[in-house]
Amino acid sequence: MGKENRDRLLSLRKEMSKRGIDAALVFTSDEHGSEYIDDHYGFREYLSGFTGSAGSLLITQNEAGLWTDGRYYIQAEAELKGSGISLHRSGEKGVKDIFEYTQELAKDLKKCGKVLNIGTDLRLMDAGSYLRLKKMCEKHGCTVTDSDLCKNVWSSRPDKRHKEIYALKDDLSGRSVTDKLCEIRGKLDEYAVDAVIISDLSDVMWVFNIRGDDIVYNPVAESYGFVDKNTAFLFADLRYISDELKDTLKTYGVDVRDLAGFDDHIRDHKDTKVLCDLKTLNAHVYRLINEKDVLNRPSWNYIRKHLKNECECRLARDFHKKDGLAVTRFIYRIKKLVKESRESGQTINEHDAALLLDNMRYEITGNRGLSFETIAAYGDNAAMIHYSPAKEGSRVLIPEGFLLVDSGGQYDGATTDVTRTIALGPLNDEMKSDYTAVLKGMLDLADAVFLDGTRGENLDILARRPVWERYIDYRHGTGHGVGAMLNVHEGPQGFRYRINDKVPQPPLEPGMITSDEPGIYLEGKYGIRIENLLLCIAKENNEWGHFLGFDTLTMVPYERDAILVSELTERQKEIIDRYNSEIYKLYESYMDEDEKKWLAFVTAAL
Repeated sequence: MGKENRDRLLSLRKEMSKRGIDAALVFTSDEHGSEYIDDHYGFREYLSGFTGSAGSLLITQNEAGLWTDGRYYIQAEAELKGSGISLHRSGEKGVKDIFEYTQELAKDLKKCGKVLNIGTDLRLMDAGSYLRLKKMCEKHGCTVTDSDLCKNVWSSRPDKRHKEIYALKDDLSGRSVTDKLCEIRGKLDEYAVDAVIISDLSDVMWVFNIRGDDIVYNPVAESYGFVDKNTAFLFADLRYISDELKDTLKTYGVDVRDLAGFDDHIRDHKDTKVLCDLKTLNAHVYRLINEKDVLNRPSWNYIRKHLKNECECRLARDFHKKDGLAVTRFIYRIKKLVKESRESGQTINEHDAALLLDNMRYEITGNRGLSFETIAAYGDNAAMIHYSPAKEGSRVLIPEGFLLVDSGGQYDGATTDVTRTIALGPLNDEMKSDYTAVLKGMLDLADAVFLDGTRGENLDILARRPVWERYIDYRHGTGHGVGAMLNVHEGPQGFRYRINDKVPQPPLEPGMITSDEPGIYLEGKYGIRIENLLLCIAKENNEWGHFLGFDTLTMVPYERDAILVSELTERQKEIIDRYNSEIYKLYESYMDEDEKKWLAFVTAAL
């Protein structure tokens, strides 16, 4: 791909010359700041060959650079080879971010009496980043040109994916549209604004109790919401909304309009004081509003989808048991298949393993697909944190070492995400000790009891300590929020040790579902990650305050052959034994004799 990517960069540079653009910024984004995007917005991948879900490109006539985070360092290094694109490791000490780097270019040109003209598609840039870029331009005399640079470069650009938008039934949402709109209108008074623009796709889906399928793995539809004190507007592609759904929404006071009219609607409300989230509102829409009338707040302050209601919590518990049964049976089957492959000569590879698990999920009643592309990474491939097995050329599995499988499903009212690192055969002492360290950290976080007001940043050390004691780290957060039949990465809460003042986290509250997934990744050797989803619950009220804790939703046994029992505390052994006992009781009646015999062994008391 190296030469092909160099040729694509050459085409882009010719287009930049025609338009008088000195530096092109290409972001991995759609018009709503979504984490996962439709292929229509894959220009960065088209140019660079880098397939990770996060990264930004800066291209000038003389150089090209890709910025991505620690999840993708190894992968990006491999995929950029021969492309002429340099890797900038975001978050590492001394590495300028893409805006700081662009600023240096502007300063250098200014010294020569020239002005840097930056070209970027403002629909694909969040308003917060745009304001930072604008401030830089004002300081250094450079300019920004709103330009869809891929138009004459990417001739094979896919059309947008559009599917039917459908209503989420009341028994799956747990709250009515009327109730949610009433809550939002209360926030309008609190913030002294006239309206709210809802730009995050999962926020729009949650508020109006609808779902779609415009982005693979994410049950969302391209749309906007606009709520004032009297009316609520849903802007979406009317070709994919039935008359029945329009009538249903109308009963809640929702005016459904075509997405093509959204810009005009905002222009008509140019002088309206609006509440919005500049992380998901794009710069194009932002420029349609008077800056003085914009109040920027993270959307979780007024759209409370991260606090799951009683119905959503019940569905999460139910579907995690069904999902866990599928994953547990998969572990048995993949071990058996790999062991038999040596005798039969019929190989099974990483892609085959992922497909096997995917198909087992699809068979679950209530399944609506996957929540992300299944990661099945064998051996040193698992050191690439977000590795995805290709259909062609996947690593063949043999009965030795670790297979890391990270997967999840979308269900009627619930979303799952689980990782298990599976021993396919003999392990050395280092592998067992590393696995046990990851398990210890995961258990200690799940076992936490803490006072109301505690944030995920305060608890991250519990999971990371056994890894840090080895003087190594994992380059990702310990946990992320998870939606309810919505995005698998939801937020705003999470577990991470770096405190980012620009992205404040709320205190943990009952109803939040968050992943717990520490890991160890050794390049050229192996990767280990163990992940459960945790539901925050109330524990006790007394004179000392309001104490909270977690319930573990994920029900899948750990890798017994990888645990060094001597390195566990008595409390950790007690937790594992109780967990295993519950798993056996849940699943024994659903298994055949061979599966049940295996389950009895892997869940037996330590």
